[in-house]
Amino acid sequence: MKKIIPNVIVSILLLIILLGVAAFFLFFHIGIFEVLGIQYESWTSVFLFIGLSFVADAVTKVLFIFMKTRYFLSTGQQFKQYHDAIFRILLDFVAVHLIDEWMTSVHFSIFSEIGFVLIIYLIDTLLFQKKDHDR
Repeated sequence: MKKIIPNVIVSILLLIILLGVAAFFLFFHIGIFEVLGIQYESWTSVFLFIGLSFVADAVTKVLFIFMKTRYFLSTGQQFKQYHDAIFRILLDFVAVHLIDEWMTSVHFSIFSEIGFVLIIYLIDTLLFQKKDHDR
């Protein structure tokens, strides 16, 4: 009985944290959708879009790593930063366009697709950019 109470408390806290993260992603995407003029039918379609975006992001990361490895093996050189940006934006654009075509409940214009991809790329770059410090 003594172990049940801490387990229940930890489980409830984890559930609250997971719901908070899900709400953050939902409202973040809804905010971007409103700014860019993207139309959606319901919140569940936004949740489905977020889920498909995570799957597409995983696939594009694998393709990007494959492309970088292939480039390195054929030339012996690393990707330059602008190559990295161009290929990531291009792969993300293809992924968002395919998700838009598959989902009938979310409607993007071509300009909102480009804007969405650029915003996501900038946020991803700013949050997860490796800091290069010269010592």
